Amino acid sequence: MEFVRPLEPILIIDNDQSMRSSLAAILTELGYDQITGSADINDAKPLLAQLDPKVIFVDIALPDCDGCDIISYLSDLHPHSKIILCADHNSYENVEHNWEFGAEEYISKPFNANKVDMVMKRLELN
Repeated sequence: MEFVRPLEPILIIDNDQSMRSSLAAILTELGYDQITGSADINDAKPLLAQLDPKVIFVDIALPDCDGCDIISYLSDLHPHSKIILCADHNSYENVEHNWEFGAEEYISKPFNANKVDMVMKRLELN
């Protein structure tokens, strides 16, 4: 019998390849293995349909979409997915504004294992 983690699959939407790689590496170290990345919302659309992700990390500063629009789109399309806003540490006001649209959590960049682990544990409890 295979154990299914309740927070997988995971989708990371961030236009910065190094940020996607860093977050994926941290999640892998934490024991997650169903991790997929996308550079923008347009590239993510087929992945969203195919994967039905349980957790979506999304950069609120994507070049092809406004943060509010991204959160609304993801919340409408995948109402049971946990959405985590990702932003540079100096963008908290922007995050606070976008939180109203359905994000579950916030994590600041650069990512570190302790922050990611804490966010994932909070999601598991909800």
